[in-house]
Amino acid sequence: MKEFKSPIRIPSAGETNRCFYPFVLDTYGCGCSNNCLYCYARSALDFRKLWDEKEPSVSSSVHIRTVFENALTKNTGEFAELINARMPVRLGGMTDCFSDIEKSQKRTYEIIQMLNEFNYPYLILTKNSLVADYIPILNPQNCIVQVTITTPFDDVSRIYEPNASLSSERLQALRRLNDAGIHTAVRINPFFPVYEIDRTLSSRFRYFDWQLFPMIRDSGTRSVIAGFARLSAWNLRWIRKATGLNFRHLFDGAKMKNGALHFQFSEKQYYYERLKALCDQLDIEFSVCYDDDRSYNKFRYLWANPDDCCNISGKVPGFRTKYNQFNKKFLADGNNLENPSAVKIGK
Repeated sequence: MKEFKSPIRIPSAGETNRCFYPFVLDTYGCGCSNNCLYCYARSALDFRKLWDEKEPSVSSSVHIRTVFENALTKNTGEFAELINARMPVRLGGMTDCFSDIEKSQKRTYEIIQMLNEFNYPYLILTKNSLVADYIPILNPQNCIVQVTITTPFDDVSRIYEPNASLSSERLQALRRLNDAGIHTAVRINPFFPVYEIDRTLSSRFRYFDWQLFPMIRDSGTRSVIAGFARLSAWNLRWIRKATGLNFRHLFDGAKMKNGALHFQFSEKQYYYERLKALCDQLDIEFSVCYDDDRSYNKFRYLWANPDDCCNISGKVPGFRTKYNQFNKKFLADGNNLENPSAVKIGK
């Protein structure tokens, strides 16, 4: 089994510069059995021959424990400041921490147990219903689970997220988590438009549908985070091979930006506002995940919590620190808080 050498990190991409919880702890890396057609991590690693969906690399629980113990007992190590500030870690950054390999390796199980031992907050991102089987070890005081559901249609999820749990299975897992008192949210990310080219046309694209929101409400989840799709040339190629569809027409002549096609601002605004209105009707809190640097703040008026796009603040006792709050202590050192990845952390 290959070892994943960099399980703990602060990614340096532009998206991280706007994220409130970018402190990542990946229990697996360089591959994910979900193998989603739209996956950014897959497109970034596959062409370098670093993606292996069948045998992902496995992180070392000994290494991870050493990092946390050194930080908490000796205040040493690259991430000592973040860990001592109890900056929540995000389980499932580049890969799903509950993908198929977890059934045999149990690395995520071990790390959750370790985080519980240290009374440390953690945010889980997953597309797999296996997370609900871990309810006995999830600490409601320190744990938030965000489940990605991009479509209400099981047959569509099976095509675009081939080895992840079906959408209906994820909704069932959410019901179990909510019944157990675990705070949850649904991420509709990536979000695909309902109409094939623009909202004035009658022709519809069968992927997302508004009926997903009553399904989310019925699961007991009361928080939704949406983020529009952006697709690389690799993603477009995989989708066309699997479905025969050319997704370029969805972008209405848009050009590649930072290696991916992005929808127009007006198109995104129309859908985000409509999603927000539907959430208001169903008593669901709505927020917008990082979109791009140009429009990030322009959608802030839609966030349920204008100071936290993940809408976590005040939901779970253990979540007391956000990355932008932590960075304020470096003002005296002249660090650039508009670019958190430039902040010096560690010794």
